[in-house]
Amino acid sequence: MNPCRRDTLDNLPGALEYEARTADGRLILTANEVHVWRIDLTPTSDGIQQYRSLLSPDEVQRADRFHFEQDRWRFTVARTAIRQILGCYLNLPAAELRFCYGPKGKPELAGGLEQCGIKFNLSHSSDLALLAIASGLAVGVDIEWVKPEFATEEIAERFFSATEVQTLRALPNTQRAEAFFFCWTRKEAYLKALGDGLSVPLDSFAVAFAPGSSAALLHVKANPAEVERWSMYNVEVGKGYKAALIVEGNGHRLQQIKWDRALLKQRFSR
Repeated sequence: MNPCRRDTLDNLPGALEYEARTADGRLILTANEVHVWRIDLTPTSDGIQQYRSLLSPDEVQRADRFHFEQDRWRFTVARTAIRQILGCYLNLPAAELRFCYGPKGKPELAGGLEQCGIKFNLSHSSDLALLAIASGLAVGVDIEWVKPEFATEEIAERFFSATEVQTLRALPNTQRAEAFFFCWTRKEAYLKALGDGLSVPLDSFAVAFAPGSSAALLHVKANPAEVERWSMYNVEVGKGYKAALIVEGNGHRLQQIKWDRALLKQRFSR
């Protein structure tokens, strides 16, 4: 049974009705199409061993480094979901996928699988993860659980550009926490798409985030042409979270799909 349940969540702006496009059970990405998978990391009564069995030895080791069981669970389920979902596009069993990691830790397909051209990026916060997938286009995604106590002016002054700080200060106090995380997720999504991590200062570029404004990359100090290279999108994922997506190019067809953990359970019960 295919663990990729093809149903669309209706809260991604621009999302269209998702029609299954498969060849021998394989999911297809058409040109300029981006799939954003929503992954529930909420702990359940399922035994974690069934998930661990699909992971590589280094992934199991990374999971075991987490001190708290809840964090081990979230990491393990997220990595299992990545493998199962990508396996649906590659028509390969989840355990057979191979990955390599960039200088800043960004995962990519390896072992010859990179020749398929699939690009992906994962982000998780609290009990929710997002996996963005595109063909031949760099993608970055970020999701954050909104913590009002973190959204301080001091943090903004440390990491945001001068323009962004000014925009934040101009807002009423009641709007600042939400606006802060709109800004934060859009900036993090851009950094994740680049794969450069903290080597690109957060205050060296600016994004649009004021109420009523569309998500956008506004300015990159080191390379102004970057603004034309990328398209940025807000992703609505539910109460308590903010999320953003950035993709190379423009005119993308966006789909948000839910990963169904119940089908994974059925796989092990057969």
